[in-house]
Amino acid sequence: MAAILKHWKEAATLILVAKRASSVGNRIENSVRKRYDYDILMLKRSSKSKFMPKLYVFPGGAAHDVDFSKEWLDVFKNCKRDELFEFVKQGGVGPPMFSRRRSPEFEYIPSELAFRICAIRETFEESGILLVRDASDPRNNKSLEPVPILGTCSVSISDSVLQTWRHRVNEDANAFLKMCQELNIIPDVWSLNEWSNWLTPVIMRSGESRSKRRFDTAFYMCVLDHMPTALQDNTETVHAEWSSPDKLIIDRSEGGLAPPQVYELCRMLNFTDVDKLNHFAWKRAKTCSRVERYFPVPCFCSDDIFITYPGDELYPEDPDVEGKNPFTKYDCTTEELKQKYPRMNRAFGVPEGHLIVNVEPKDGHKMPLLNLSYIGMNGAKL
Repeated sequence: MAAILKHWKEAATLILVAKRASSVGNRIENSVRKRYDYDILMLKRSSKSKFMPKLYVFPGGAAHDVDFSKEWLDVFKNCKRDELFEFVKQGGVGPPMFSRRRSPEFEYIPSELAFRICAIRETFEESGILLVRDASDPRNNKSLEPVPILGTCSVSISDSVLQTWRHRVNEDANAFLKMCQELNIIPDVWSLNEWSNWLTPVIMRSGESRSKRRFDTAFYMCVLDHMPTALQDNTETVHAEWSSPDKLIIDRSEGGLAPPQVYELCRMLNFTDVDKLNHFAWKRAKTCSRVERYFPVPCFCSDDIFITYPGDELYPEDPDVEGKNPFTKYDCTTEELKQKYPRMNRAFGVPEGHLIVNVEPKDGHKMPLLNLSYIGMNGAKL
């Protein structure tokens, strides 16, 4: 299997951002929405889901063998292959999910390309939004764009054809490759910028560790020039919502967001202008080092449970990603830890939690913006 390891599966997620239509002549429902000129797609997972039930997440899911198929070389045959491979691997060697060796049959295309295909496929399955280009689009031979680009949705495919293929892809991931071959379309991998990498922590339950349902996930960002219709699949997802990052955090502040979603939304709070967000995502991926893997490490102290992230003074030099001895205990309070170890990238009050971040990321990324007092959080935690 291409993306299944002993302790976790590999996956891809897409942070889909849409420019908001001009508000001229329209009423904006409240002052929160005026601050940001874009919305983000979030999907609520089914209560029956084995992973993150009932939580709002970005679209995405586990990678399949077909995402690494040699047949994609033929789908991309009209592209400059060397330039395309250079584009997806720009920034050097990536974290383990990108740089590890796979079986020979899964190494015909770079992992960086396969996970982009996965993110686009999963977004189509879960929301109905299809990011593709016509195979004859002249842009396909210009992988290394000198400026940020916007994503392309569905080209000229009819709704009935889209729905038929969406059903088939939901039933069998291999159908996504067949769809691209038969409709002469190409996944719009160029519009996806590498954003982050999260490895699910060892889950805590009654002081014991569990390693089931873990994922090493590549997060990508794509910006669109309009807001396409999103429709949940009513299987894995039960509600689709477009909203600004601050409103999402406010509305879902009582446990409705998974920790990676909270962290990434707080990073996005640094950008009220969608063009600046798109330029940052493009430039960071183009000129900075590859993203750093974020593996949350749980810790116990005398009055709380908290999580450390890379850069925190308490974060281990060699974190135990396999979960053999995943927890550290401190015989002091959280306040004493803050005083003794003030360089923090931490979440206290697990599981609902609030973030404290005062260290710059190594990969040229933004620190989460944590102060939302200007919009009246009413005590909601970050």
